[in-house]
Amino acid sequence: MRTIITLLALALAGVPLLAQFATTPIHTTERMWYESGLLRDTSNTVHTAVLPLRRAETTPYDRRTELLPDSIEVRKGLLPWIGRKLWREDLFRYTGDNYDVSINPIVGFVVGQESESATYDGIYQNSRGAHIEGVLGEKVSFYTTLVETQARFAAHTNQLTRQNRVVPGYWLTKSFRDSAYDFAYVAGEVAYTPNKLFHFRLGRGKQFFGEGHRSMLLSDNSVNYPFFRIETTFGKVKYVNLWSVMNDIRREIAIDEDVFAKKYLSMHYLSMNLGQRWNVGLFEALMWGDELRRYGFDANFLNPIIMYRPVEFAQGFSGGNMLLGMNASYRTNTGIRVYGQLMIDEFNINRIREWSEGPWQNMMAVQLGAKWGDAVGVDNLFLRAEYNTARPHTYSHRDILTNWGHYAQPLAHPLGANFRELLLHLHYRWGRWQGQAAIHSALIGRDENKDANWGGNIFKSFDIRSADTDVFVGNGRASQLLYWRAELNYVINPVYNLRLQAGIQSRTEDEPTLGLPNSRTVYFGLKTNMYDLYQDY
Repeated sequence: MRTIITLLALALAGVPLLAQFATTPIHTTERMWYESGLLRDTSNTVHTAVLPLRRAETTPYDRRTELLPDSIEVRKGLLPWIGRKLWREDLFRYTGDNYDVSINPIVGFVVGQESESATYDGIYQNSRGAHIEGVLGEKVSFYTTLVETQARFAAHTNQLTRQNRVVPGYWLTKSFRDSAYDFAYVAGEVAYTPNKLFHFRLGRGKQFFGEGHRSMLLSDNSVNYPFFRIETTFGKVKYVNLWSVMNDIRREIAIDEDVFAKKYLSMHYLSMNLGQRWNVGLFEALMWGDELRRYGFDANFLNPIIMYRPVEFAQGFSGGNMLLGMNASYRTNTGIRVYGQLMIDEFNINRIREWSEGPWQNMMAVQLGAKWGDAVGVDNLFLRAEYNTARPHTYSHRDILTNWGHYAQPLAHPLGANFRELLLHLHYRWGRWQGQAAIHSALIGRDENKDANWGGNIFKSFDIRSADTDVFVGNGRASQLLYWRAELNYVINPVYNLRLQAGIQSRTEDEPTLGLPNSRTVYFGLKTNMYDLYQDY
């Protein structure tokens, strides 16, 4: 009971419980309900690279309605009530003239076998929580999510959790029994839409910019963070402002060991639909602050339209980490969207001319990919191929606080930098059955010891590096990673994504002693999939 009260207090602290879920979860499984529909409708004007999307944008393309009856016959009695709630309704829903509120359970009961761990052979997850969402009038919406979990993961995820003291994508942990962890997930948001031009969000959650499984700009890989977001939409343009407070949980850079070091994110994203097929997005972000707290919070970075680099120089900031990026995509009338990203962290034009010499200053990341909805003419078959790479030292900074990370996790790609990756995904649904398969291959440049810095660990300062030239992806101790997963789901209730699942995943790496251990697991579970736990790296 004490834990539940704590979770509720944290949620209320992050988001006022005043304010239906204006946004859809970023979770991959949730996106599969409407992804093919959006790809097939070439006339839609949705800015699909700006996530999370609003419910109003995805509802016309959401195919879970194929599994729900047009009308529900309400019969009296306990068993009919249980049948409706289990198969086709919200658990609780309250509606009136000017409100609509729903409450649904979040569960994650998973058991499995780990074949590679030397200390344990069983994995499990025991998650319990609730998701509350609603609309108040025509302009205000809200949601809040509270989940408590005890779990033991596959060997590589378990070790990463132990090293960082954070479950990937969740929150801080504490030890629980043998090689297991106890942790929470808290998220929430209040949204206000005064008119068609503006949309405001205040909450604690994640953002994602891009069309891919990964984002080389800003992804949902890290822990939730407090944010304020403004969307301005006019014509074929959407302009997004985002401000957030981030934390570095390393004790060595905190002034007080009981208080995490803070940094601040200010970001602009301009998305433009060019005709019916092209979309182009321009990204600018500044991570600022320092472990010595010389600067604090500066109101100049609240300006929603000004370029951040001139402000940074004018204020005398030396610790700001500026990232510039571009996102572009092209869609065909056959349900294919080709997409790409370019992110520039630091570069010197003279060093660009010396590319073949491998100067360390050329810090950038690239993504190229394609996805296909209702592929080869098969309804609900989704295919994706994607290539990602980030040069050494990308996302890091001279000040170790102002890296592109939060709670010991990268804000873009989970591998950080100094890697290249190819991934292939397949997802297919027939009725309530869903099957998915994924294979990822990556080359990673690992540090051979704690004193080395070949640019893969974004939390190290690039002022202390192992080489100035001949710096290329794979430098250091090159390690080849292979990850694959196959999973089968049966959807019980599509309204809140309740499903039975069975799957197998495998991770092997050439240099497991420098990176994460190899692992292979078989698992079975009952889950409501609403947020991602990335274990695919």
